[in-house]
Amino acid sequence: MTTKTLAALMLATLSAPSIAREMRIGPERYTVTVSRADLSSPTPALARRALRRIDRAATAACGGAGGSLRIVTQAVQASACWREAVGDTVRRIDAPLLTRAWQDRRQPETRS
Repeated sequence: MTTKTLAALMLATLSAPSIAREMRIGPERYTVTVSRADLSSPTPALARRALRRIDRAATAACGGAGGSLRIVTQAVQASACWREAVGDTVRRIDAPLLTRAWQDRRQPETRS
């Protein structure tokens, strides 16, 4: 699955008005639902919470899982698949505080 398809799938489910949860919907397809309150991100804390949910879905879709060893999760999160999936999803949602949370998280990477 391409990361563009992954990001579109994640974005489509983010707009659902249900409580947050992750679900595997196929061999290599994951979806995450986040409440609309998280998407509007009226506070930095809610934006960071939404980003963590997007992060977990991208980690699972790009080869990690909730029970993965820390080193496996770190390797997945260093991959282009993960960066593109999270970045594309954040850009498509286009919520200023969510975008800022993503930029703040990536800032240490860009300094190295």
